[in-house]
Amino acid sequence: MISVIAQNEFRGFLRNGVFLSLAAAMLALMIGAAALSAQRMATFDRERAAAEAIDREVWDGQGARNPHSAAHFARYAFKPIPRLAAFDPGVTDYAGLALWMEAHNQNPAVFRRAEDLGDAGRFADLSPAWTLQYAAPLFLFLILFASFAGEREQGTLRQVAASGVSSRALLVGKFAGAGLGVAAIVAPALIIGLLAASGAASPDASTRMIGLIAAYSAYFIAIGGVALGVSALAAEKRTALIALVAIWTVAFVLLPRLAAGLAVTLHPTPDSTTLRNDLSEASSAYYTNDAVKEQLKRDTLAEYGADKVEDLPFNYGGYTLQWSEEYSHPLFEAFYGELDATASRQEGVIAMASLVSPVLALDALSAGLSGTDRHHHDAFRGAAETHRRTIVKQLNDDLTNNGKAPGYTNDETLWREIADFKHAPPRFADLSGRYVLNALILFGYAVGGVAFAAFALGRAQEEIAK
Repeated sequence: MISVIAQNEFRGFLRNGVFLSLAAAMLALMIGAAALSAQRMATFDRERAAAEAIDREVWDGQGARNPHSAAHFARYAFKPIPRLAAFDPGVTDYAGLALWMEAHNQNPAVFRRAEDLGDAGRFADLSPAWTLQYAAPLFLFLILFASFAGEREQGTLRQVAASGVSSRALLVGKFAGAGLGVAAIVAPALIIGLLAASGAASPDASTRMIGLIAAYSAYFIAIGGVALGVSALAAEKRTALIALVAIWTVAFVLLPRLAAGLAVTLHPTPDSTTLRNDLSEASSAYYTNDAVKEQLKRDTLAEYGADKVEDLPFNYGGYTLQWSEEYSHPLFEAFYGELDATASRQEGVIAMASLVSPVLALDALSAGLSGTDRHHHDAFRGAAETHRRTIVKQLNDDLTNNGKAPGYTNDETLWREIADFKHAPPRFADLSGRYVLNALILFGYAVGGVAFAAFALGRAQEEIAK
């Protein structure tokens, strides 16, 4: 009986012009989003590769100069684009694609594409993930709203109940038929989105893709359950349609925006002027603290048994440059740690809002699985800072050890010893603890959606039996 109901439901979809039109529209939107996103990420990847080559050429060809001047001349760290960024770009357009590894400064990432888009900025988020997260639920509501309400209007639901078909068989059959219809739209769209992936390969790409399929499956099970449940409770198709469109408007359009605004209001990020001033204070902390400078000088002279810095067996200027760098390290870590804490508090507000808007939980989990969320960007930033410290130390050590003579310079012999920045994104398993809550919320929605549909159908059959 379940199989018969499912097949009948699916055949009904295939004969329904509205379903076919919506399926075609969904696929067209998905193909367009995938093509646009893949093109954007491929452009990022080409530009990154070209910029890396130019950065290496300019660095090696800078000519003879003081090593510390070279440390200020500096190099760039370019963020590799993960393969799944074409599916879900996450914060790629907003977090910055390059970081200047300059002496004395732990700079934030720059080259944010969203800043250059102007009026077209609203299209920056158009991607396969966005289409599945926000457009697909509306499409599913539009094809499922009449599942039970339509049969109630036609009187067939009463006939089915009178024939002795159990509510369990009817629900499972309807769910299976609806699942086939939904899969006919969503599965090709999801496959198209995943096939659009291009960029740096991840060692755990298969795990991430399986996770994405599981996350989106739970999402659509939840949405299907809500649609079937509302349809079962509604007395008319029109009532079900209005209710589902209202749910989509509130839960998938308004609440995500309100949650983001509330998060920033409750936990505001410091303005750019404050951030620049705080970074400048951390950068100059050693040079503005005369007591620390004097203590370092006394300790160094005492350690080497010298009366003045000129008697030291190394260049004291180079030594203090490196010491000032290390003095600023904990200050930079505290600065970025506070920013991360603010971002975490904002994400906490959004996580609470995801209890009434499943798209927020999916959005966070999808970006995490795609390797494009804040946590993956922070891993890039941390790797770039480690590389910056290595470069600056190499240059300062050369000045310290070899720069006793006035006017000391070095050349491409030293510059070529400076390694290029390489970054391997973290495995998802290493960050998975950050996404447990989102995964549980999605799973809860899937279970809750099925339970709601079962409850609603039971109520409908009780009313019919009266």
